[in-house]
Amino acid sequence: MQTTRQLLNLAVKQLQSSSAPRLDAEVLLASLLKIDRSRFYAHPETAVAEELTGDFRRLLHNRKGGCPVAYLTGTKEFLSINFAVDQNTLIPRPETELLVELALKHIPGNSPHQILDLGTGSGAIAVAVAAARPACKITAVDLSAGALRVARQNAAAMTLSNITFHQSDWFGGLQNKCFDAILCNPPYIDYLGKTPVSSETRYEPRIALDGGYKGQTCIRAIIPAAVKRLNPGGFMIIEHAHNQGDFVRDQFKSNNYQDVSTHKDYAGHERHSMARRP
Repeated sequence: MQTTRQLLNLAVKQLQSSSAPRLDAEVLLASLLKIDRSRFYAHPETAVAEELTGDFRRLLHNRKGGCPVAYLTGTKEFLSINFAVDQNTLIPRPETELLVELALKHIPGNSPHQILDLGTGSGAIAVAVAAARPACKITAVDLSAGALRVARQNAAAMTLSNITFHQSDWFGGLQNKCFDAILCNPPYIDYLGKTPVSSETRYEPRIALDGGYKGQTCIRAIIPAAVKRLNPGGFMIIEHAHNQGDFVRDQFKSNNYQDVSTHKDYAGHERHSMARRP
């Protein structure tokens, strides 16, 4: 049998094409062995059973092929919450954590706001907001039944009772309900244009990524419809590509939103735009 030290050294050599070979190797092996990564440093000579060694080699093979670590482990951390993910859902990203943090700044802690998470995917936005603002009622919608299954699983794992889930093509299944806040991370990649699609992104559901012509099709549909679903004074925050800030601001202004602003991500790129209904 091989030790965890030997397996990790082997894995790092095999994952040189990754941006973080050691981290990937540790996360995969820790998930497989169901231990914390700190054990690798405290007990580096721990022997690993042959059948688990074989499973680890298969994980490495899939990771070398570009499969994201989150899909191989079935989990991804988002705002200190471990979310289940699979290939029905996008993998939650740090940039979207900023969307949640921005929203929470505008939602009082004890306010019973009605909040819509439009295109919920794994439920990361809805669950994070529901956990931080238990007085709020969250409505989470997605077109994908597979994504909604995962989102419900994540809400149940947090024992949250203030989220309801609906299968809907944007606002189509919500009748005439209005909200105090609408949060949305829509598809905004220009698949047919010049936007690069990474090998990892190719594993994620295209329906959740492909924003159509110039990556703008979904945004053009959402913003005009959303203003009619906001209560007076309610706000919308939408995530978008780094080069879409001008476009999104124009969409807000041409649809009579007020207080339009854009906020940058960790890399200094315009990433989230916010506006209010008069």
